[in-house]
Amino acid sequence: MKRVVIVGSGLAGLSAGYRLRERGWQVTVFESLDRVGGRVRSESEDGFVFDVGPVIVTDKYTEYMKLVRDVGLLDEVVDCASEMGVVNGNELHILDTRKPVRSFLTTKLLPTRAKVRLVANGVRLIKPLFGMSPYDVSNRVGYDNESIESYADRIFGREVNDLLIEGLARTMTTSSSDRTSVIEFFAGAVLASGKMQTIRGGLQLLPDRLADLLDVHLDSPVTAVHRNECGVEVQYQDKFGASAQVQADACVIATVFRDAVEIYPQLKQPGAGLLEATKDAGCITARLTYDRNTDKEPFLIMVPTASSPEVGTLFIENVKATDGAPADTSLITAFIPTHSYDFASWSDDRLIGVVRDLVERLFVELRGSFRAGRLTRWSYASHQGEVGYYTALQRFLDSYPADEPVQVAGDYLATSGQESAVVAGINAAERILAAHN
Repeated sequence: MKRVVIVGSGLAGLSAGYRLRERGWQVTVFESLDRVGGRVRSESEDGFVFDVGPVIVTDKYTEYMKLVRDVGLLDEVVDCASEMGVVNGNELHILDTRKPVRSFLTTKLLPTRAKVRLVANGVRLIKPLFGMSPYDVSNRVGYDNESIESYADRIFGREVNDLLIEGLARTMTTSSSDRTSVIEFFAGAVLASGKMQTIRGGLQLLPDRLADLLDVHLDSPVTAVHRNECGVEVQYQDKFGASAQVQADACVIATVFRDAVEIYPQLKQPGAGLLEATKDAGCITARLTYDRNTDKEPFLIMVPTASSPEVGTLFIENVKATDGAPADTSLITAFIPTHSYDFASWSDDRLIGVVRDLVERLFVELRGSFRAGRLTRWSYASHQGEVGYYTALQRFLDSYPADEPVQVAGDYLATSGQESAVVAGINAAERILAAHN
């Protein structure tokens, strides 16, 4: 029986391990943390279910949903509510995703002249979408020379950009619209175009189920990976801090690229351009609970910078899924991107206060019913898909041998997201299988 070592137990690593296990390989997973899932993390307390990292999936997540089905979770997938919101100052404008054209034509968010430009130039806006795969942008790298802000400005003008496009960019990416590549924006749009869904009990149920089927070693960081005549040697520290090593036929390094290079320096040569282009995109998630429901019930709210320099997106979790909060309460998650501000010196109370101010401006009925606030700081939430990133990524993909016994996986190989992580893991597994046929 052939053996593979997986470094990292996020969705990319677990997906690779699961598919190789299906094909008869012995799979060992090493994880430096005390839990699996990577940036997918769910917690529960007092009847509330907190998705601390990613909070939604869509029915466009084809490979993700195959895994959900395979591990017996398909019955736990639920559709989110159809309404979403866009903030303009202190006003919340509701759009119905089931009737997008009608919603945009009737919304008071956009003045008539902006709607005319949106309708007249809409086809030009989505031109990069034609023939685009979010997981293989090789035929769209030519668009990686302009930010979505610049692109949308040329097509619609500043007004539509400020009122709509910029809020979309903040929601779909971890960077600002003036830095986000057109490719990052539209690849994210392809994935987000499906029906929004979630998993009852929290999205961490999927990595937990996958880990139950694999040999996973927690608190066991890998320190080095070496090729030898027998395949691959993986050095690690066990949970007691002792150094150890294991021999395998192949290895998948499913960590952020920066850590992968430290573990396996051979990546540095083909990955030099990618490493230079990759920047950490941090994020802070704040979860607020209230002792009453909101009057309006959009599950997702996009927040342009003009309406809140700090908060990029809000999710009303009890609307997203009925098990998100007890009856007659609200659970609201805010995503605060950290690329514009250094929040290290901001206390948790100060950040929660900023989110409360925004939430209670939009939902005045919640004033006086605040229950509690919790904060999670992510030093790394994703890569930043800035202008030039996908050009550098393509150079790496073109230069790294497909038959190498050491493969890499992670959502940095495409636009950030859970589906991208799963696809990257499966692709790494397929390359290993092909090399050992």
